[in-house]
Amino acid sequence: MKKLTLLVLVLLFAVTNSSFSQTLTYNNSPVIIAKTDYSEYRIGDRWYKGGWRIAPEVAHDTLKLTCYNKVESFEFKTDVDSIKFDLSVNATKSFYIKMGVSEYAHTIIQGIPFQTNSLAFDSSRISDLQVKYQVEESAYLTNLKKGYPLSFLKDDMSDMDVVLAVLNWTHTRWKHNGMNSPSKNDAITILKEAEEGQRFPCFAYAIVLRDQLNALGYHARTVYLKTEDAAHRKSSPGHVATEVYLNDLNKWIFLDGQFNVMPTLDGVPLNAVEFQDAINNNFDEFELTTLSEEEISKKRYINFIYDYLFYLDTSLDNRYGAETTYTLDGKESMMLVPLEAEPLTHVGYWDLKVEDYCIYTNSVADFYASPE
Repeated sequence: MKKLTLLVLVLLFAVTNSSFSQTLTYNNSPVIIAKTDYSEYRIGDRWYKGGWRIAPEVAHDTLKLTCYNKVESFEFKTDVDSIKFDLSVNATKSFYIKMGVSEYAHTIIQGIPFQTNSLAFDSSRISDLQVKYQVEESAYLTNLKKGYPLSFLKDDMSDMDVVLAVLNWTHTRWKHNGMNSPSKNDAITILKEAEEGQRFPCFAYAIVLRDQLNALGYHARTVYLKTEDAAHRKSSPGHVATEVYLNDLNKWIFLDGQFNVMPTLDGVPLNAVEFQDAINNNFDEFELTTLSEEEISKKRYINFIYDYLFYLDTSLDNRYGAETTYTLDGKESMMLVPLEAEPLTHVGYWDLKVEDYCIYTNSVADFYASPE
C-alpha cells in the first residue's frame, strides 16, 4: 500500500512540475507555460534578460539570434517554465507559449550566421611616414611612476606578463562610465580623479595603460577604432584601445583596458588587424587572455568590438613634452583604411572632421612599423 501511495505521489509531482509541460503540443509544436509576458533566453553562454516580450497578439513572433558557431545551445525561460534545444545556423525552431486558458504565443527562434567582413590591406611603405615615440627621459613619466608605482611587477616577469599585469591594474582603477570625461586626458589626472570616485569611458583606460607602459620603457600608443559606417551611424561609432610594441616578439599587440583583455592566437598576442582576421577565420581558436577574476565572455566581447575593427587611427607623435608636435602634410594622425574602402573623412555623430587631422594609408606596414 505504501509503495502504491508513493508511486501516485511521484506521478502527481511529474504532472504538476512545469518542465513537464514541454511534452504538451499545439499545432504539432512543443508548448511551455507562462503567467506573465516576461522572458529571458540564453544562446551559448550569454543570457539576455527582459529584452523579449511574449506577445500572443503577434503572429509567428520571430526572434533572430546570431550563431557564432554552426550549432549553439539555446534556452528560453518564462516566469514559470523553460525549453532547451540546439539552434543551427540558418535554421528555425518553433514552439508555443500558453498564457491563460486559451492564448498561445507562437514563437519562432531563427539562427542567423555571424556576419564577418574580411578586410584586405597593402604591405608597401610610405617612405616619408614616421611615427615618433618617447626615447628620452620625461618629467611627466617620472612623476607618473612616483605617484602611481607599479610595485606588483617583478624582475623575472616576461614582457607579456608585465603587459597583462599593467592591463589588469588599469582596468581595476575605476568602473566604466561612458558619459563622464576627466578634466584632462593624461594618466595622472585620470588616476587622481578616479581615486576621488569618478568613472570614465574607454579612452581613459587606453590613456592610463599607454602612459604606464611608456613609463616602463615600452613603446605604447592609443588606437582609435571606428566602424565602417562611422560617417553616418546614429549611435557611437568608435572605441579606444591601446597597442604596445613587444621587442621579444617584434610586433605590436592589442590591449583593451575597458574589458581587460589581450587577444591571442596559439599563445601569440595579436594586433588589431590580426584580431579582426582571427575573429573571421579562427573564432574557436583565438583566446581573450586576461588576469581578470571575472569571467569574460568571448561572444559578448566580440559582439561589442567587431564592428569597431574597421578604421584604425593613431597619433604620429607619441612623445611627452616635445617642443613641437611632429606632423606630416600638416596632419597629426594616420588612419589605416582597408583596400576597397573609402577614406573616412567625417564622423557625423561627433561632427568630427577626420580629414583635418588624419593622413590615410592602406598599408599595415605603415601602421605597424617597428618604433624607430
